Amino acid sequence: MPADFFSDISNQQTPPQYRYFDGSTWKPGSSGKTADVISPIDGSVVGTTPILTQEEIDGVMAAASAAQSAWELTPLNKRVGVVHLAADWIRHYLDYLVALLVREVGKSAEEAKSEIIRTADLIDYFADEVQSIQGMTLDSDNFPGFEKGRIAMIERVAYGTVLAIAPFNYPVNLTASKIAPALLMGNSVVVKPPTQGGISALHLVRIFQKAGVPAGVISTVTGNGEIIGDYVVSHPAVSMVAFTGNSDTGVAIAGKAAMKPLLFECGGNNPVVVMPDADLQVAAREIIKGAFAYSGQRCTGIKYVLTTPAIREQLVTLVLKTIPEMVHPGDPRSPETKLVGPVISEAAAKKIEEAIQTSVKNGAKCVLGGKRDKAMIEPTVLTGVIPSMPIIAKETFGPVVSFVDVASFDEAVAIINRSSYGLQASVFTKDEGSGLVFGKKLNVGTVQINGSPQRGPDHFPFLGVKRSGVGVQGVRYSLEAMSRLRPIVLNKPQ
Repeated sequence: MPADFFSDISNQQTPPQYRYFDGSTWKPGSSGKTADVISPIDGSVVGTTPILTQEEIDGVMAAASAAQSAWELTPLNKRVGVVHLAADWIRHYLDYLVALLVREVGKSAEEAKSEIIRTADLIDYFADEVQSIQGMTLDSDNFPGFEKGRIAMIERVAYGTVLAIAPFNYPVNLTASKIAPALLMGNSVVVKPPTQGGISALHLVRIFQKAGVPAGVISTVTGNGEIIGDYVVSHPAVSMVAFTGNSDTGVAIAGKAAMKPLLFECGGNNPVVVMPDADLQVAAREIIKGAFAYSGQRCTGIKYVLTTPAIREQLVTLVLKTIPEMVHPGDPRSPETKLVGPVISEAAAKKIEEAIQTSVKNGAKCVLGGKRDKAMIEPTVLTGVIPSMPIIAKETFGPVVSFVDVASFDEAVAIINRSSYGLQASVFTKDEGSGLVFGKKLNVGTVQINGSPQRGPDHFPFLGVKRSGVGVQGVRYSLEAMSRLRPIVLNKPQ
């Protein structure tokens, strides 16, 4: 029963007070200070999580450091078995985890189920792929001036303790995408869950614990980022930081985590370019899906569309005509709701509303939506937007898509490349060759031809440039990123 399996992680009251995991025991925080996790659906308290003291964080880090070397020496086949079992437990508790995710972060049951299933599949893929990662040897005489007899044996080894910081929007998947490769490569992992979404992440850590991860090798530090964040990321016991979240936070963490390896995926603010020969029906549907899925709270969400005025006029008409078919705003617990429910909090909704209103005051036209009711933002379409307006100058994490007119497609390239963001961009054209040529001009991590931005399939490389990320994720790429090369050189006896 789920209640028995997860019983240790809270006090089992209503609402539950959740605990942190110090590597061996689930404990309440010693300070008594907690953070409320509020459901965006109805404003109810899902539970509370403890705000740790620096002494508690030190204890977690010490345990992680002490346990790591033995874990790295554990045979790979045993590490693989533990991780596969965690994936099995996730599938076993699918319905329970889906219900929790819906209530905690406001996803529809369909979106939540997709996240949980994808997480289990991703963990299994990591565990399979790690078995193909091999060392290599190099001979000295390949390089001019060196004779035979010197051999470098190069292997991949763990960094040590990986700090895994996940966001609210995919608290299970984007926590697992850090835990699994870090563990498989022999690291210990300290998970810093998001405040909102943190309860789901704590359940995931419990699953890895029950799957057989040894004491100290996985643990959690909980608390608001503004309270414990600087102390955690700059902690001397942290060997590497893996982070998903907004760009401003990413830049701040990078400044604090001096000389530590980083694996970051930050804000997207992703553009779409629609060429004159594009299939506008396809483009319209992909724009709607990309802009409004999970209420626009996705780093790979579509935020603005660049095209000429003549194409924009036709495209906006199609988008407005198609939205009623594809988007049904409402309570995410209702089967009638499609794509758009509440955003993560009323405070977040107010920021989105302010960006819409300021952009309209500055000359944008709201042709659909634009209104707020508590944490609900109506699906919103803006035209007449220019790059300096707040709705696209910074990433808007909500159900809003903006149309930007350009005089030429060279201007579209310039707008995209001037942006401080560079996660993904989409290009719609029937001429795939022209799309490839155009895509090579864009300074972003990934260019999608005739499709909306997305993370996945998960074995594809996933990366951002500029303020959108550091390093490369994706199954094999993440495994490599969570480890370093260690050459040992045998020199010719003298």
